[in-house]
Amino acid sequence: MSRTLAPVVKVSSKNGFMTNQRVVGQDVEASPPQLYAGRIRSVWSDGTAMVDWDYSLNPQAEGHLVTSGRVRLHHLGHAAS
Repeated sequence: MSRTLAPVVKVSSKNGFMTNQRVVGQDVEASPPQLYAGRIRSVWSDGTAMVDWDYSLNPQAEGHLVTSGRVRLHHLGHAAS
């Protein structure tokens, strides 16, 4: 049986995250864990988002959080208003 994967597309929201929302990315692989604030630029159907970070991520955090320019939503939390 052949299974066709659905294409990855931009969506308006996924798992409670949406475009222009303030978020905090958590690098749990860092010791101690580090938090990075930013704003979601776009949300994707595969459970990822493109985030504009308030400050550039250091190379270690970039490697832990970002894959092909996108961050998995499970690394993000909602920022306090």
